Amino acid sequence: MRCGMRAAREALGLVVVCAALYLAGTGTTPFYTRGEPREGLVAREMLASGRWLVPERPAGEVARKPPLYYWLAAACLRALPAEPERALRLPSALAGTAGVLATWAAARRAFGAAAGLPAALALATSFEWARAATSARVDMTLGAALALAFAAWAAAVAGGRRGLFVAAAAGVALGTLAKGPVALVLPALAFAGLAAARRDARLPIRLHVPCVLAAAAVVAGAWYAAAFAAEGGAFLRVVARENLLRFVDTADAGTGHAHGAAYLVGLGLVGLLPWTPLLPLAAVPLARRPRPLAAALAAAWVLAGTGFFALAAAKRSVYLLPLFPAVAMLLGAGVADPPAGGRLATTARALARAYAPAALLLAAVAGAYAAGLDPAAPLRRWLRPDDAAAAAALLAAARAHRGMLAALGAGTAGAAVPIARAVGRAHWRRVAVLVAGLALAWTVVFDGVVHPAIARDRSLASFMAEVARLVPPDAPLYASFPPDPELRFYAPRPLWHWPADGGATARRVLLWEDEWRRLADPPAPLAASAVRRPARGRLLLLDVPPDQKG
Repeated sequence: MRCGMRAAREALGLVVVCAALYLAGTGTTPFYTRGEPREGLVAREMLASGRWLVPERPAGEVARKPPLYYWLAAACLRALPAEPERALRLPSALAGTAGVLATWAAARRAFGAAAGLPAALALATSFEWARAATSARVDMTLGAALALAFAAWAAAVAGGRRGLFVAAAAGVALGTLAKGPVALVLPALAFAGLAAARRDARLPIRLHVPCVLAAAAVVAGAWYAAAFAAEGGAFLRVVARENLLRFVDTADAGTGHAHGAAYLVGLGLVGLLPWTPLLPLAAVPLARRPRPLAAALAAAWVLAGTGFFALAAAKRSVYLLPLFPAVAMLLGAGVADPPAGGRLATTARALARAYAPAALLLAAVAGAYAAGLDPAAPLRRWLRPDDAAAAAALLAAARAHRGMLAALGAGTAGAAVPIARAVGRAHWRRVAVLVAGLALAWTVVFDGVVHPAIARDRSLASFMAEVARLVPPDAPLYASFPPDPELRFYAPRPLWHWPADGGATARRVLLWEDEWRRLADPPAPLAASAVRRPARGRLLLLDVPPDQKG
């Protein structure tokens, strides 16, 4: 009974932590990049058209990703129409929380109750996982779905019930509906590597891997078949570009993000912050003899995923998300049962000594901003214009919330001493709780206070609200096509194609400065955005004569 109550308290505490981490600022941070509003347009189109089978963009083009995120986002947008940013980010927050809870449960089952909390905290507060859980993108749905699959298998190999294989199949099927066949490939590679390493060719069969993958392929394949029946060749071209050409050649796919294999190493180490110094502890369960099968599965999962993405032509930090639960589980096991001595213990202690000075440095930065100083001033000359503008917005936000930053700095400085003491005594569970607490505090303050201020200075949301006031409700609004996703998302009404859809009367047209300058006789702008885009300038609202051509 006591064990059950403790588990329930841990689970509830993790839900509260994830809510604080993943919901702070989601409704007050407007979109200012291309990715989030692009996904939002697809969800909005689902609601407007009533066509839910195959996600489409407003122009009728098939969306680049399968439907799982868009189904969830459209449902949230219908429930929260007045808060579109929060609604579109909510699926990622819920998926991120589900992945944390699945990892917690699997770590407890595989390595004991003491491993669950540090594993879950490490995953919940890691930089890349937290960032994906607060973004209106499809990546967290894949990460959480494969976290469910991995957690189910890890719990099963530790002696769980057969029903866990059903959960694994559900995770793989959801992952395939989130981002494509990669959700089938990664588990297949992991178990193939595990079987080879253990010289046990029948291990995947005993763990029902073929049955799980086949069941997931059938479930997800039903949607792919229906989508092909509805869209035909257009759908096949999207699938080929996103799943084959992106892997082989980013130039042919038109996706970008081409990098070498070593690029992933830096992405992974940064993405795992602030837990990177404790990574030697993740090797502890792998060094034990006999090696636990759950630990071997986690290692195979990480190595197979790293190898797969290293071979892919396109590389992004979010591609590594499905590997984070396995790393977190190994780390939780190492924290729960650390070595008394040896090379791993010595290395972990040496690296973890960086936590105390890092905390003092962060405290000094927070204190400087609280005092109205600008710690980034010496770097301004080397910053790009966008980054310099973000630094200025950060300073303005800091000056408006000095008390909060002062408290954050004081708390961070105060945590440096117990962290240093816990590291010196190798009390790793205490280190994990303190590091997670600091990560939670800094993430909530940044996402809830600083990031919204930066986003408002870089977003078109406020300018488009001004456009809505200046353009009569019954007047059509034009733009050159294809419009920027953010422009289209925040436009107060559907945009008409200019100049192709021109009429006999003067027209209100949205053009970027570079487009405006190319006009033969450019009219004076009615309004201009405060936001500037590289090579494009400001966004302008124009009153264009009926005979004006682009």
